[in-house]
Amino acid sequence: EIPATPDHIRQEAMNLIAKGKLQDMLDQLDAATLARIDQRNPMRVQRAWEVLASTGQGLADWQDQTPPPDMPLETCFPIVLGASKDWLTPRINRRFDSMISLGALEEARANLPTWSLTAPSSKAIGAPELIAHLQGRLSLEDAINAAKIATRQYAKRQRTWFKARMKNWTIHPLG
Repeated sequence: EIPATPDHIRQEAMNLIAKGKLQDMLDQLDAATLARIDQRNPMRVQRAWEVLASTGQGLADWQDQTPPPDMPLETCFPIVLGASKDWLTPRINRRFDSMISLGALEEARANLPTWSLTAPSSKAIGAPELIAHLQGRLSLEDAINAAKIATRQYAKRQRTWFKARMKNWTIHPLG
C-alpha cells in the first residue's frame, strides 16, 4: 500500500504539469517505473512522480512489494461485462440528464471561482463542458451534448482497454 500523497507534493506536481515540465518529472523517475507507465499520459507521470517525491521509493518498487491476489486468475472464471454501444448510449444520455436535474450544474457553478485546468476536478467527465457553459462559451444544450460525447468516448476507451488486457476472459453481453 502506497501512502497518501501529501497536499504540498500534489500541488507541486500540478504546478510542474501546468508549467509544461512533464519531461523534468520523467527525468527524475527510476528506470523500472519508466518502463511500466505510459510516459505520454501526464496523470500517470504525475502519480509516479508524486509517489517518488513523497516516499523516496519508485512506483515500480511499491508495485513489486504488492502481494499476489488472494484469488489468482488461474483459479477463477473471469468475466467481462460487455456493454455494446446500442445498450450503453441511451444509459449514458439518461445518466447525464439525471445528473443535470440533480444539481450537476449547480455543483459546477460552486467550483467556478476556483476552477483550474490543472486541478484533478477538471478531469471529471462533464466538468469542463459545464464550466464552458457557465463561462459563456457553450450553450447549456451544447455543453450537455459535449459531456455525453466525452462519456461515450471514455466508454470506448474502456472497451478497448478490456479487449487488450482481458482477451482470454469470457465476455457476457449486457442488454
